[in-house]
Amino acid sequence: MNRSFLQLSAVLSILVLAGAGCFGGNTASDQFSVWKSVDGGANWQKQAALPTPEGVGDITSVEVNELVFDPSDHFALYMGSVENGLLYSYDGGEGWNRVREPMLRDGRVRAIAVDPQDKCTVYVSRGQRLLKTEDCGRTFNTEMYVDPRSDVVITDVEVDWFNSNVVYLTNTAGEVLKSTDAGVNWVTAYNKGGFNRDIEIDNRDSRILLLSTAQSGLRRSIDGGATWVNLFADEPYKDLDGVKNVREVVQTAAGDTYWVSTDYGLLTSTDRGETWNPVPLLAAGSDISALAVDPKDGMHVMYVAGSTIYTSVNSGARWDPEKMPAASRGYQLIIDPENDMTVYLGLRAIEEQSGLIF
Repeated sequence: MNRSFLQLSAVLSILVLAGAGCFGGNTASDQFSVWKSVDGGANWQKQAALPTPEGVGDITSVEVNELVFDPSDHFALYMGSVENGLLYSYDGGEGWNRVREPMLRDGRVRAIAVDPQDKCTVYVSRGQRLLKTEDCGRTFNTEMYVDPRSDVVITDVEVDWFNSNVVYLTNTAGEVLKSTDAGVNWVTAYNKGGFNRDIEIDNRDSRILLLSTAQSGLRRSIDGGATWVNLFADEPYKDLDGVKNVREVVQTAAGDTYWVSTDYGLLTSTDRGETWNPVPLLAAGSDISALAVDPKDGMHVMYVAGSTIYTSVNSGARWDPEKMPAASRGYQLIIDPENDMTVYLGLRAIEEQSGLIF
């Protein structure tokens, strides 16, 4: 084999490896991406492989903004990133893929919802726009909903598990929008101003909705959004410092236990939000950036605060701390619905806008 051929082969190898490299907005090694634990959070492995025609790249520098399971397949994960659009994995995070839709190959994806009755139907929010695929991401309708206000951003989307024609959106204008025809038409179901973070549909009764807000506490509807009450408006909750800033709401698969993260700290309810129990913590409530509950066991809960992941198997009576696997902050934390020892952690930088994690 002559020397010229060897030199050419070396150059081509370098070009292939370069083409298969990482992508994202930050080049710091091991800083972001998705991490996976198979022993309940004691040890973590980075799940960042990105197969491409040029070779295997990685998503190490991709910041994770959203991370959800396909309700019908616990190996299928969808990730919304801060700057790199939508990614998905069908093998428990072992490898990630990008969609072809140009609008979802960059920019911030804040919310993802998979239709519980049709796994190929997925809703994705990007800025003020809602996109929808009905063919497992091959094509997207990019005009399902577009808010005409340039300063309004969609913060969450959820699909009713009982009737998947019913879809809900929340936004930064303090509104909840509802569609009863799978996203074709929308009406306002709630409009109190402020900043709405997330909406959660009760897993026992899909007419019950929980709305987390940044200034107005936790709102609940028991009639599909027709009427709403503030669950933290009365004693003994209204005087809890920081309870009006609700960061996240999670529940078990049976809907028999709710957990909420607020600036005050964590609270839990076993009666659909009628009463709440404050939970002793090892960190300040305002430091909590991610929360997860075991879908099968409401006493098994995890949260991230600063550089530590805390785990309890007795509703917070005792917390076991473990260090984060990388020098960043956890923004998404989800427990596998079929195996509670398998946990996924999404890392990103924490952005503060007027005191709100956004």
